[in-house]
Amino acid sequence: MRAPPRMIRALGWCWLVMGSAAMVFLALAVALGEAAAARGLGLTGVIGVFIGAVIVVSTRGADRPARAPAALRLALLGWITCPLLAAPSLAPLAGGLQEGVFEAYSAMTTTGASLADPDTAPRSLVLWRAALQWLGGFASLVLAVTVFAALDQRGAGIRRSTLLTVHDNNLFTNMGRTSRRLGGLYALLTLLGVVLLMVTGAELFDALCLAMSGISTGGMSPRGEPLAAWLPVPGILALALICLIGAWNFALIYEMITRRRLSRSASDLRAMLALCLMTGVVAGLAGGAAWTGPVSALEALFAVTTSGFQLGEGGPILPPAVLILLALLGGSAVSTAGGIKMPRVILLVRRAGEELSHLAHPSAAVFTRFAGRKASDEALVSVWVYALAFPLALGIGTAVLGACGLDFETAWQVAGASLSNAGPLAQVDYAAMSGGAWIAASAIMVLGRLEVLAAAAAIFVLLKGE
Repeated sequence: MRAPPRMIRALGWCWLVMGSAAMVFLALAVALGEAAAARGLGLTGVIGVFIGAVIVVSTRGADRPARAPAALRLALLGWITCPLLAAPSLAPLAGGLQEGVFEAYSAMTTTGASLADPDTAPRSLVLWRAALQWLGGFASLVLAVTVFAALDQRGAGIRRSTLLTVHDNNLFTNMGRTSRRLGGLYALLTLLGVVLLMVTGAELFDALCLAMSGISTGGMSPRGEPLAAWLPVPGILALALICLIGAWNFALIYEMITRRRLSRSASDLRAMLALCLMTGVVAGLAGGAAWTGPVSALEALFAVTTSGFQLGEGGPILPPAVLILLALLGGSAVSTAGGIKMPRVILLVRRAGEELSHLAHPSAAVFTRFAGRKASDEALVSVWVYALAFPLALGIGTAVLGACGLDFETAWQVAGASLSNAGPLAQVDYAAMSGGAWIAASAIMVLGRLEVLAAAAAIFVLLKGE
């Protein structure tokens, strides 16, 4: 099966950007005298720059339209190959090449599960790992606004925005424009996050890592201890705000900044905040201590944004199952968060309420509205299919991880945290898992990043062709 030149060119740009970024951190590693880190970063940089540049130059002038199958292949192959390219650079951090592969997949899919101890790791690699999360979050945004928005045009349109007009007959048309628009906004919000964290008590290095990890909802911390052990309370609240921004709709944020208006309501943001507040209230009433409610609300916020940052030394107040279920709900559609996505959940809840209303008033006209439009039955069916795909994937992932030697509880927690791209919520020692379990968990991370159905469609296209 011959791959379209436009798809190969886009993949080449991904590798070129990865390699160029690694070269920047190579210079940092050399300046800090971190030889092992420099070797790994150099290998990633040379491979990425060389192969990426060759592909970009050799496909110059390629203008053949690329439709949905090519875009799906790009999404899948990008999430498979880019972490493999980054793996040699993270091998010194994680303790070996196989460990580096797991660490790279976890970072770039913004899952946040880690095998490394950041307290003893080279500083250049800790910062590089945060940058990989940042790049993975940016890639998620670009794919959401271009590829997935086009594929969702016949559905509920949860990614529809005024950011750009998507051409479904050539899905690569606006990737460059989208990257520039979202890239500027993404970088600006990250920079503001760094400043906010420093103002609220974080050191510069920690602020850089946390801002990149927070805006990408990656969840990897620059220190091995929980946040409460070293970050002041104002800093934790600032990080929570950054994660919330990362999990909200970037297309709406872009509209707010450039047009000073919103084309649709912020119902998904309100739903996330309401979930956190309700969780905190229930936990506070059940726990008794005065601080139980606020801490539980913060834990819920880090869960529903799928960042998964850990607050206290003794572990979270909320059970892992509750946190993982919150993470599976996910953030907004055009965001760096994982999960089913809150707009789909809102649609299903609204539809359920209207069906109950129809039972009480059989003659009433029942229809569901989303973003000011009536949602068709076809759109609602697509939402249901997405919602049902996640439990199915969770069950299969649990079974596969169980076959790799994990007990049922651990397998379910790892599968749920990986599928929702919220690795720290599993509350397990990933380093104690087998190599097979690392591979399975990495595959589930990619599946979750592609929202299950898109991954299944991409695999089908790779096997069967267009």
